[in-house]
Amino acid sequence: MSDTSRSNHAPTPRRPIPPPPTTKPGRRQPAPTPSESPSDGSIQPSPDERPAYPHTVLTVRAWIDPVVDNLGHDPRSGYAERFWLAVLGPSCLLLLRRLSGGLEQTPDGFELVCREWAAELGLGMKGGKHGPFWRAVERACRFRAAQRNGDLLVVRRRLPPLSARQVERLPDHLRDQHRDWLDEQLARPRRGTLAVWNPERFTAA
Repeated sequence: MSDTSRSNHAPTPRRPIPPPPTTKPGRRQPAPTPSESPSDGSIQPSPDERPAYPHTVLTVRAWIDPVVDNLGHDPRSGYAERFWLAVLGPSCLLLLRRLSGGLEQTPDGFELVCREWAAELGLGMKGGKHGPFWRAVERACRFRAAQRNGDLLVVRRRLPPLSARQVERLPDHLRDQHRDWLDEQLARPRRGTLAVWNPERFTAA
């Protein structure tokens, strides 16, 4: 066969085979990840995804009440964990514990950045006045553990003993434990300040 005939019947070069797909057919591609922090590489939500609150910063001050400051219980105490926890709920009590610790370190008060505190307490998933962090703030005010006026938050450093109405709403076993605790307290010698104590002053509306 001549060289000319061989050249006319030369095989056509094949197209390059594309690489196999990284995902299986029909599976959606993963959504783009949020922007990463250039400093430590941790994933941070974009500004539009971060929760917003009625106030960005709250100014925290101590609620001065000589009676409750003398007779009340630290939010980090066993009484608060055993009895107030069932009234306030875990988020609110945890918030009050952190606030009490902050006022212990800075008695003149401090500024609370809502977004940062919500994230530290594990309550930063949703913002707004109906979000878990802001509900904890409002619940503390409802039960007179704090008072809020705009961006000013005045917080009790100690929680009073439960009122009779609050005790009645406890679960049966906690109600019995509180009765035992109260009997023990009444068996002790009274101090003069007990004459002005009225637990019904602290009943939530």
